[in-house]
Amino acid sequence: MLEQGGSSGAGASDAVAAYAEVLGRSGRVLDFDISGLDHLGVPVTSCSLLVDGMIVQNGNGYGLTTEAARLSGLGELAEGVLAADHVRGLRTRERRASYAALVRAEGADRVAHPATLCLPAGSGWDAGTEITWVPVVRVRTGEEVWAPLDLVASDPADRAGSPDAALVVPVTNGLGAGLDDVRPVLHGALEILQRHTNGLRFRALDARSPEIDPAGIGGEAAALAARFAAEGVEAVFKHAATGFGVCSTYVMGVDADDATPIRVTACGEAADPSVDRSLLKALLEHANSRARKAFCFGDREAARAVADPDYWAAVERGRSGGGAGGEPRAIAAMRAWHDLGADRLRALTAPDRSRRVTRAEIEVPGAERTAGDPLPRLLADLADHDVLAATTRVGEVHVAKVLVTGLEVETLSYGRIGELGAADLLGTDLDLVRRGDGPTERHPDRVVLTPDAEERLGGPVWYSYATAERIVGARYPLYREPSRHLVEV
Repeated sequence: MLEQGGSSGAGASDAVAAYAEVLGRSGRVLDFDISGLDHLGVPVTSCSLLVDGMIVQNGNGYGLTTEAARLSGLGELAEGVLAADHVRGLRTRERRASYAALVRAEGADRVAHPATLCLPAGSGWDAGTEITWVPVVRVRTGEEVWAPLDLVASDPADRAGSPDAALVVPVTNGLGAGLDDVRPVLHGALEILQRHTNGLRFRALDARSPEIDPAGIGGEAAALAARFAAEGVEAVFKHAATGFGVCSTYVMGVDADDATPIRVTACGEAADPSVDRSLLKALLEHANSRARKAFCFGDREAARAVADPDYWAAVERGRSGGGAGGEPRAIAAMRAWHDLGADRLRALTAPDRSRRVTRAEIEVPGAERTAGDPLPRLLADLADHDVLAATTRVGEVHVAKVLVTGLEVETLSYGRIGELGAADLLGTDLDLVRRGDGPTERHPDRVVLTPDAEERLGGPVWYSYATAERIVGARYPLYREPSRHLVEV
């Protein structure tokens, strides 16, 4: 998201200083520009925290200015560092219980129902399964609510020592940072909405989203796209959806340059109440994706040339010590990309341009409600969904991990699907789900739903991981990436 970590009450320089001071309490911050690995001229930064010479967290930033990119990167770094510290603190109060037992002790309103948090299809969880819970806050009322640790966690390390099988693979989606207590929650909720609205419409399912006719796009997005075109990169704007008070867009590129093959796979995405801001954010994130991928998975000598020498020393130290590389499937898929070359990567990730909509056709319901604070407006648009957050403050920096019931974030990568995704897919010919009283050979895994949700859908719904794998195919690195510098493409 654009200028992550900012605050309306502080200039960019003051905000950068505030982040640097807070992060410096945990270790040494290395912050450097990597935009030289691309030729689009958009500032992109890499930010890392070193403790005892080892990298413990990374972030990337981008923006229209160098200062905005630094702020964005430090904000992302703070998300990871402070959220992980906060989860460790929350775990001093953790409780291990089944959903049914915790509801008996606390009341249904004080316990987040796991079946509303989009568990993986086929999950063995039921109301009698003992799991680990930590306290979070209901954003609308400030009440304490118990939520599953695995949903509050953002990294598998956050659940270290838990005796339970993981409910989900912890992900960073829903994190936010800022210099007030509103921006982190707003950013986290928008990030969840971004993935919910485009998760079944971009990357491997890009054909479901129409291209936005560039002739109707104006303002900063049009000016920046013209700069890209002058550099030989055609920006392709795609419309994923409008819903819950936001416009969800993403940007892909058409680039004939073979110099750095991984750059042709770049994609930027955004969700915002303003259509024009959504377009600009997605375009900037596309530029970030190009430089970030070149740094993380392109030529290592080129990456070393732009990196802080101490950063690269820490990278080598981590590798020599057998540092974790991340998800095995992501590693294997990215390694498979290594041998494809620019032309085949370009064909694999090319945008579908078979349908078009005009900018004038894209309207966000309720957009006329422009006055007032954005968070209350967003909460109003999410009236049917509970919004929970694990929030913390260190110095001037606030960080939140947001959960929104019923909204989905990782369907094609991890099979996490709920009522809304099931309803959407039942109306398609993708063969990802089917409705029926029991499983079939093709759809063996039951979508985890509340009884009320199953009734609304007309009965149990069953998911096909085999179909998902076929749809994603060789595109898995567009969903999940291994650790930096592990695979060169």
